[in-house]
Amino acid sequence: MRTTFSGISIALRALQAQQVSLDVTGHNVANVNNPNYSRQSALHAATKPYPTPMMGYTPSNGQLGTGVQISQINRMRDSFIDLRLRQQLTNLNYWDTLRDGLTQVELFFNEPTENGIHHALDQFWDSLQDLSREPDFASVREVVVQRAQVLVEAIGTTRGQLQSLRENVNSNIPIKVNEINSLATRLADINVQIGKISATGSLPNDLLDTRDALLEELSQLVDIEVVQDHVNMVGVTIGGASLVHRGTAYALTTTRVASPAEGYEKNEIKWAATGNDVQIRLGEVGGLLQFRNQEIQQAINDLDQWTLEFAKEFNQIHSGGYDLNGDGGSSGEPDFFVYAGDDDRFAALNIRVNEKIADDVNLIRASSKVGSAEGNGQNALELARLRFRPPKNAKTTIGESFNAIISKLGVNTQKAKKMFENDETLAGHLQNLKESVSGVSLDEEMANMIRFQHAYGAAARMMTAVDETLDTIINRLGIVGR
Repeated sequence: MRTTFSGISIALRALQAQQVSLDVTGHNVANVNNPNYSRQSALHAATKPYPTPMMGYTPSNGQLGTGVQISQINRMRDSFIDLRLRQQLTNLNYWDTLRDGLTQVELFFNEPTENGIHHALDQFWDSLQDLSREPDFASVREVVVQRAQVLVEAIGTTRGQLQSLRENVNSNIPIKVNEINSLATRLADINVQIGKISATGSLPNDLLDTRDALLEELSQLVDIEVVQDHVNMVGVTIGGASLVHRGTAYALTTTRVASPAEGYEKNEIKWAATGNDVQIRLGEVGGLLQFRNQEIQQAINDLDQWTLEFAKEFNQIHSGGYDLNGDGGSSGEPDFFVYAGDDDRFAALNIRVNEKIADDVNLIRASSKVGSAEGNGQNALELARLRFRPPKNAKTTIGESFNAIISKLGVNTQKAKKMFENDETLAGHLQNLKESVSGVSLDEEMANMIRFQHAYGAAARMMTAVDETLDTIINRLGIVGR
């Protein structure tokens, strides 16, 4: 049999449940502008009914309800959307890094403009054409040297800018590694807090939001795999190796490794504990590694190779002619183009106009005849014909070879831009899906607030009705006939 005061207990539980629901609603409204917050919802459930079934007694008329309670405060989150969003953010930042880097490389080449290498090359060809017509004029020879120096400066400046950009990217890698280590440490610390609270049976919703925000931030830097265990603690791996395991973070480090073939020391990422390489493919760090090791290095290598082949072919034809002094006709000195320190490994960076020719333009071998027959500019014409004639064992002209470098760069840049745009669209779609599940709607929360407020008022009214009933029983029954 129910007790006389059971109605008060039911009303009290109702008041408490609606009060908690109002508090949760207020918490949602307070965090409406928090981008890392997930909407929460108080789940109402009926309390244990009376009487409890037992072996000796089974109520035939049904059990009586004893009210309501908050069984759980849920965090509105879709784990599949979270997984897809992290993966998409990883791809997005990878292509964003490549897009920005390749765009800078395009600006360094500055083609097609009057300040680019191709324009300087065209002017150099023009000056050689003029020299073939007027080989005896010192002023025309001076123009050839000046145009050659402009071309050399354009090549060297572009090569130097590419090298500086590569070094900047290389220097940025340790900074990003420190960011990864910082995020890993914070994830490990928050894992411990979440594990302790989850072990008590509670859900640390706000801490879970904070951890998800850290995971999204980490996924922008590097491609990660995330696994959650039974106490809501996560393990984070990079390339199959643990970065975070419960309350432990495994640090990354960078080591400078000499690369003589490329002329600088690379910052290589390794595991601090073992010294093994870290397998990073995507994310911002993956983009930096790809850009440094492949994209920008390929542009440098292509420019060096093009410069080397151009200078070799030009010098070979030049050495076969005769200067105004009647010297020449062999492959000996002086070459028109030389390299600083006689080092042609980094041809675009080291190429120079021979100082002997720069100081004495009469040494330009424009003639094709011994004794430098007056007015003979046949060798200069042969040099000018390189503009339209491929070098030996080549299928394209020198200008076309340079255009191929620019075209390849343009294709790679366009690919990076398209991939970035596609991933940005998909990431935006996933972000909208996440907001539809986890975002706070003020209209919805206002409706809930009114609903819980009326429910609270009804529970209070029930409390009043029970109180009046008890007043009748206690103060009015049994006074008739006194």
